[in-house]
Amino acid sequence: MEVGTFLLMVALAYSFGVLWYDLLPGRLPERVWRVAAYPFLGIWVGELLLTRVLTFDPEFGGLHLVSAALGSLVAVIVDWIISQARRPAMVPQFETQPEARAA
Repeated sequence: MEVGTFLLMVALAYSFGVLWYDLLPGRLPERVWRVAAYPFLGIWVGELLLTRVLTFDPEFGGLHLVSAALGSLVAVIVDWIISQARRPAMVPQFETQPEARAA
């Protein structure tokens, strides 16, 4: 892997991570590198598995763009599922408060 391809992969991973995490009903992780880690792994797996199947996939800088987008989306969804299973969202319960009476 060339240095330019690696830097392009890191930039795509971070930008896809910000995009997919903003579109999911959640929020961005607190750590900046987590935003890029799962999409980076997803792009890598997508390049390994999807390039043989998707023959129409355009290539730029040594990366197949459709495979990178699909791989990063699947990786972010997996991370979102894992984080929701670990920390489920709490639904606030509203308490009934006694009405204030005028004096």
